Amino acid sequence: MTKFPIDTLPTQDEEVKIIIYSNNTWSYYQPALGDSLSSLPVFNENWETEQVFAYRNIEINDLPASIDINLIASLSDFHIPITGRVFSKYGRRGRRNHNGVDIPLKIGEPIYATFSGRVRYSKYNTGGYGNLIILRHENGLETWYAHLSKSNVQPGDFVKAGQIIGFGGNTGRSRGPHLHFEVRYCDQTFDPEHLFDFENGSIKYQTFALDRSYFNINSRASDQLEDHDFDDYASLVNSDGEEVTSEDILNYIARNDGKSGGSGGSSVSADDGEAVYHTIRSGDMLGKLAIRYGVSIDQICRLNGIQRTTILQLGRRLRIR
Repeated sequence: MTKFPIDTLPTQDEEVKIIIYSNNTWSYYQPALGDSLSSLPVFNENWETEQVFAYRNIEINDLPASIDINLIASLSDFHIPITGRVFSKYGRRGRRNHNGVDIPLKIGEPIYATFSGRVRYSKYNTGGYGNLIILRHENGLETWYAHLSKSNVQPGDFVKAGQIIGFGGNTGRSRGPHLHFEVRYCDQTFDPEHLFDFENGSIKYQTFALDRSYFNINSRASDQLEDHDFDDYASLVNSDGEEVTSEDILNYIARNDGKSGGSGGSSVSADDGEAVYHTIRSGDMLGKLAIRYGVSIDQICRLNGIQRTTILQLGRRLRIR
């Protein structure tokens, strides 16, 4: 069947339209965004639409020791890809790497563009990611959205923060529906939880100092999505053959962690209740301490009666939790 546009629909954003095609498909149309961004080098250099890695000529040692990343100018510049509890975190899995975070969902839940940018990759990835979308953003970051059931975008499309780019699924090497989400800079991964609070749907910084030490030096070792905790959860929760839902997984995790409830609430570690302190050394900053100990800057400030702008004196003892 020949595909041709038959109608245009407005959206809540005056700059974004929806084009309806004759084969019952649709796409976003936003010429103003493309006109303003298409000439930027970040959307043209090291641009690869058929392979997941685009910076093969850049190694980690070629990058600066610290890079200031401008994340947002206003809250409208950001949207969490999906709100939920991270149950499989970024980090090592034995001898393997888990290069992102996993958040359970129901098949068909909408997945949102984290920042505005351009689609670099949108196709089924045989390395394990399943239906994968990679967005590149004006600040040089790329966000990866894996295991989708469906993609709404094509390489070259410009998207705005908060635009629905696809829908959650269970494609690729995945034993239950969830979003695998990565953040990369020049193909190098770092922990998305440095930037985002997925459970509350918020961003932690307006500008982020990306230290080279945050990168996983093995992030380009393979195109495959490494094994992670979800496989165990999904196979157990889904033993009756029914579809796994986010509520099933979270309830299972809660029972096995000795916590109550399966949704909402904060995660409490076994050593909560014992005060943790840190003595200020050269180079310490509130943001780095928050990342190191897995807490918020506001919590540190509240426990110590200080402000975000307080100068940290060497040798001072701060309570972290």
